[in-house]
Amino acid sequence: MNKQEEIKNALKLVFASKHIDAVLKHFSSAIEKYQVQDWEGVCLKGGKFVEAVTKLLMVYCGKPLPATRSFSAGKELRSLEQLNSVGFNDTVRIVIPRGGIFIYEIVNNRGRHDADEIDANEMDARLLIPAMSWVLGELLRFSTKGTDPLTSMELIDSISNKTYPLFEDIEGRTYLNRNGIEPGNIALLILYFRYPKRTQRQELVDMVIRHGVKASTANVAVHRLKPYIDENDQGWKLRLTGKIKAEEIIKRIKN
Repeated sequence: MNKQEEIKNALKLVFASKHIDAVLKHFSSAIEKYQVQDWEGVCLKGGKFVEAVTKLLMVYCGKPLPATRSFSAGKELRSLEQLNSVGFNDTVRIVIPRGGIFIYEIVNNRGRHDADEIDANEMDARLLIPAMSWVLGELLRFSTKGTDPLTSMELIDSISNKTYPLFEDIEGRTYLNRNGIEPGNIALLILYFRYPKRTQRQELVDMVIRHGVKASTANVAVHRLKPYIDENDQGWKLRLTGKIKAEEIIKRIKN
């Protein structure tokens, strides 16, 4: 059983399965977006995560879910604070809702930044991931109260560990921040990261070599990617089949 299944089973001790699935789905998606430096994608998934957490808390507290068009996570999270403090623990009434509001405010302000500033989406994403981990950790802490504390702490630690981007770009040179990836997959993932920018074949070979791969091996690995690329005078660009394969590799790396 992987960590996500363990977390799901722990949350099911208290919360409804339907909304647990949505919470974990959006959390995992945000992590995946972060690893490929899709900062805007992280923000979008962060908003979905808060909406799922809000519905999970509302169902737990016996509050009816409004129609989709009239649903506002911020409004509903603030309303939880008005619940009777005798009947509901402060963790679900105040602590988690305020964490969710914090995330939601960041997400909703995403489009208001000045274009001349540094990349605001990246700044937001770097803050959102630990904030989302904290909210999920609080849900876990609440749902596992009274169970083995060591097991609960291990689960919380598994989602609180720092998440680093899978890719790094240094002056136009792309690196993968993971060891043990096959040369062909290194080349494929570099093209995926640089999409839609085109990359010259030799430039791609050189970037694979920088990962400790022999020149002959790098050349063969890049040559074998031809079924997945579109080529013109400006260089190589991944086709849809290549993007699908790259995303499958990223999911395996994540797991």
